[in-house]
Amino acid sequence: MAFTSAVQGFAKLSLEEKIKILSEFSGLNEEDLNLLKKYRELPDYLELENNIGPFKIATNFLVNGKDYFVPMELEEPSVVAAASRIAKLTRAEGGFKGEYFDSKMIGQLQLLDVENFEEAKENLLKKKEEILKIANESNKIIFDLGGGARDLELKEIETERGKNLVLHLIVDTLDAMGANVVNTMLEAITPIVTEITGGRHCLRIISNFADKRIVSVTAKIKIENLAIGNYSGDAVVNGILDAYALAKTDIYRASTHNKGCMNGIDAVTLATGNDWRAIEAGAHSYVARNRYTSITDFGVEDDFLVGKIEIPMAIASIGGATNSKKARLAMKILRVKNAKELGVVVASVGLANNLGALSALGSEGIQKGHMRMHEEFVKSGK
Repeated sequence: MAFTSAVQGFAKLSLEEKIKILSEFSGLNEEDLNLLKKYRELPDYLELENNIGPFKIATNFLVNGKDYFVPMELEEPSVVAAASRIAKLTRAEGGFKGEYFDSKMIGQLQLLDVENFEEAKENLLKKKEEILKIANESNKIIFDLGGGARDLELKEIETERGKNLVLHLIVDTLDAMGANVVNTMLEAITPIVTEITGGRHCLRIISNFADKRIVSVTAKIKIENLAIGNYSGDAVVNGILDAYALAKTDIYRASTHNKGCMNGIDAVTLATGNDWRAIEAGAHSYVARNRYTSITDFGVEDDFLVGKIEIPMAIASIGGATNSKKARLAMKILRVKNAKELGVVVASVGLANNLGALSALGSEGIQKGHMRMHEEFVKSGK
């Protein structure tokens, strides 16, 4: 049985050899293998860059001491190659190290025509426990599992159409993304909230600005190991830091810089049946909370380049499309136990892809490797 995702020359192995390694590593059964085969029988299937059927496989990932083969669902093979390359370079220093800080989501209940805001807020807080009880009774399943509505926050927001009182319902959604849970709870508490405030409700919906559900991941690579072609490790690192400095300061660069992270993040969330659009919205909102800037940070410590990503990660291991056959297969290949573990892996892939792009940009240029992979992709489709 293979116990590591750092398989020498994995991309050059035959399809049969790749699937045999994955099967042993993740314990795939006959049903899993048949599903992979069905996807390979589709007209658009191309055997390129670790493509095993419904998704491509990134290798070499070591995250919090555990090995992962990472399924990525996307059309661009260079993204998989870049992630695998950087993951390989991080392994010598222990791989990626990450933490998923919480699993709470925010639901917003918008109240209009409130006459006395201070009195309304005071009365809502007096009835907080009753409101939370109603919310939790509307979704006993999540409550019985140990999650549920935890708290209220109240905000006065001035809009061009007048002042709003916005109630934030803080809900621990555990391993679910939480949209259905939170939206159900918001609708359940609306009658008592409108009665207490004397206002009328407008929207009642989850917020994708998941700033109470943050993942933080770091990794370091020995500078000399970042050498590319005729560029020394020091030259590559200087290029990375200069490009990163521009992304911190300039929104035109920051937008593309952050897209480089989302290339990997979106690909894994899509493979696992998650709402990649919600995660995109949360990520860009998070880096724009003061002014739009880089989603990653880079610096030098002794002989190492150190990278960090901090990002909202409203990701799920249960519920919705994560229950599809394809998504369950992706989760089985990953061998993740819960949403928090999955979130740390996904953020690690985002950091790897960002660093892979920067190392190319700061040296030989993005087109050399990218266009080589693109040409292979085009040739394979003929």
